[in-house]
Amino acid sequence: MLKLLGFFDDFGHYGELAAGPLGAQVQASGEPDEAQIVEYLDVGHPLTYFMEAGVDVLTGEVHRHTSGCSSLVTDGLWVWRADFAHYLEAYHVALPADFVARVRQFRHQMPDLVGADFAPVFDEVLRGFGWTHVDPWDADPILRPQPRAVLTRAEFVSRIRQERPAGSWGRAPRKPRREKNRGL
Repeated sequence: MLKLLGFFDDFGHYGELAAGPLGAQVQASGEPDEAQIVEYLDVGHPLTYFMEAGVDVLTGEVHRHTSGCSSLVTDGLWVWRADFAHYLEAYHVALPADFVARVRQFRHQMPDLVGADFAPVFDEVLRGFGWTHVDPWDADPILRPQPRAVLTRAEFVSRIRQERPAGSWGRAPRKPRREKNRGL
């Protein structure tokens, strides 16, 4: 049975798909192994790729998952948005106990995705999101987790600070507008 993780109201998910408002789930600290859980989320198996850019829904700032943020990722049982790792590490949102238990059971290592086992789950994803014109899941291959393709939060923050110097960002100040001579 498919389980959804982090589909907050703020992303436009309502009803049975929704996890409630993100702001109500912010915590001061997270699980003791949160960094390892974030890495687990980062190396999930991609289900969909959406070419869009988004920002943090609470701050409006870019983050390391800005590109393709609403793409869907899975571990074969749970499905989450690609940017869920950002919200976990930034806001320490509460995680379902059975998800945490699964991650720890796998010792924070993403399991292989066996096509034949996952095909019915993929069909459930399609029905859950109302997608009718999507090719069926290829039941033959076994997908192995790929190395983390996204920067860690520390790497992202360091790069942003290097690329965005303080100040006017190299632009000359704007000249004041001249008043036009209005003839009488």
